[in-house]
Amino acid sequence: MTSSWPRRLGAALVGLTLLVAPAAAQTGRVPTRVDQAGLRALLVALGYQPREPRNDAGIEYEIVLHPPDGRAITTRVALSKDGSLVWLVAWLQKIPPGRTISGNAVLDMLVQNDALGPTHFSYNESRRWFFLNKPVVNLDLTPEKLRGEIDQFIAVIIKTEPIWDVDRWR
Repeated sequence: MTSSWPRRLGAALVGLTLLVAPAAAQTGRVPTRVDQAGLRALLVALGYQPREPRNDAGIEYEIVLHPPDGRAITTRVALSKDGSLVWLVAWLQKIPPGRTISGNAVLDMLVQNDALGPTHFSYNESRRWFFLNKPVVNLDLTPEKLRGEIDQFIAVIIKTEPIWDVDRWR
């Protein structure tokens, strides 16, 4: 079975374009995208202190999310190459040395990918780390809109913890 989240993301982008274009035509205003400086400003406006880690992927901002249970989840925030999306990427958990990755957990994540799409899990083999990735359409982003997206992202992290938390694997 193939995942349908890429199709859903495409349909969402087409639908958003169809909704935004008539509104922009009526108001005479073209929807705007945030650039790197604008993204940083949005994060600061939300109370984060974004850090810029060094990497080859381009400019990314690192923030720390604090779910209600008090833990800290490192999250990278970056623009897509074409600037159409803002990616939220939560560093969920590193697989401890010597620990085997549960096939059941991976299958559960794949099932959730289809249910959550376009938000999805990924895994970096060289780092042995699981991630949760959420694309946010970069049109007319405000601090309030970005706060809503981040809050929803935190809710998904909490809801899916039983499948990505190594200590809960069956």
